[in-house]
Amino acid sequence: MNKNLPYSFTVPSSWYDGLFKDEGGLVKASRPFTLLHGEKSKKAVLLIHGFTGYPGELVRPGEDLYDAGFDVFVPRLPGHGTTGKDFMKSKKEDWIGLMENALKDIEKEYDEVSVVGHSMGGAIASILLSRHSEIKRGVLCCPGIELSSINDKLIKTISFLSKFVKRMKQKWQSDDRYHMHYEDAPADDAYLGSEYWSYVYPKQIISLTEIAKEAKAGLGKIKSPVLIIGAEKDVLTNPDSVFTIAKAIGGKAEALMVKDATHYIYYDISKEAEDKAVEATVSFLSK
Repeated sequence: MNKNLPYSFTVPSSWYDGLFKDEGGLVKASRPFTLLHGEKSKKAVLLIHGFTGYPGELVRPGEDLYDAGFDVFVPRLPGHGTTGKDFMKSKKEDWIGLMENALKDIEKEYDEVSVVGHSMGGAIASILLSRHSEIKRGVLCCPGIELSSINDKLIKTISFLSKFVKRMKQKWQSDDRYHMHYEDAPADDAYLGSEYWSYVYPKQIISLTEIAKEAKAGLGKIKSPVLIIGAEKDVLTNPDSVFTIAKAIGGKAEALMVKDATHYIYYDISKEAEDKAVEATVSFLSK
């Protein structure tokens, strides 16, 4: 994180009106943030993090987009980045609703607004693009539209379990090979891991699959130019789906597969892969 940049760790509280209100506090990694130019830019970008993710995952593309002349907005999805108890009370309507509110508000202030989404955030960005043809451009990075880690049989099992359990323990271990760009890394990663990634949340996974389904159904309605970025070593979403998604969107869509990249491409193990994904994002939105 470049402390010389004009970070503000807040977004308008009105964006959360009518949505689930978190009770837990925020660690530094999970704070929403904006990067705004002193002389307001004419173009803005809304960045959307993923399922059980947090705004700090998007520091690198946020900073590079700011340097390219964009005003940058990175909200925190309700239920994310606080506690597992908060997460269990949040759902897809809260996550999509926040981004609808944010987009509506930002569009009042800027001539051009683009969207960037990572993982589930990519699916949410896709939904926004299918609903709002006025969005200038979109980048869907490792979009959670075709979830290779969740099949129909697993969905049925999870749906059944959701009637009886709110969360189930699973093994999680931090991996210090990733380049974490936010302040207080990697301490916050350990805390968030203990609250989120050490458990399976059945009802929230159902919300994730419903978002993926809605995003996939709306691909043909997208009119804005879109770049879909895939990661060669992605095990959470189907890497080759970038090409089927681009085909479903049609003529204004481009697909890029990044060699040696994992699902966490914006702060990846491979610095070269991370650089390529971020540079492609900035270049595409700057056209």
